Amino acid sequence: MTWYALVDTAQDADLHGLVKQSRQHDCLFSGDVPHVLATASPHLVLADRREPLMKAWQERGRACNWGIFCESALDLDGLRRHFKKFLNAQLPDGTIALFRFYDPRVFNTYIQACTPEERAPWFRGVTQFLVEADDRVRHTYRLQGGVLFDGERAVPA
Repeated sequence: MTWYALVDTAQDADLHGLVKQSRQHDCLFSGDVPHVLATASPHLVLADRREPLMKAWQERGRACNWGIFCESALDLDGLRRHFKKFLNAQLPDGTIALFRFYDPRVFNTYIQACTPEERAPWFRGVTQFLVEADDRVRHTYRLQGGVLFDGERAVPA
């Protein structure tokens, strides 16, 4: 199992540069992404504590909504393909919008509120998610027997 970070580079002007310095990283957006968009887009990064990104996150990124972490047996490309499936959301009026699930405020609210059927696809290839909340509490989400757990506590469906 390997830990990865889903980084929202729109949250801090330094994040895109830190992501680019990482050994393994890739933008969740496909194709030739214009530089101005790439600097504010979600990236998947191997979470290696020795990398400048992880050091900066430890020193000044806490409670700044820089992103979320996940543990997976998938390689970077496989995990990127997995998460790309969740980038779009259909609104009640039929409009398709960017679903910023990599923002911890969004992910915490969404994963706790969705049904077991809606939760299951998130965990295909992902063992657990580590997500910080505004109060610096860390949530560790895992699916066990179809039930979502946050640490040792079952989250009601």
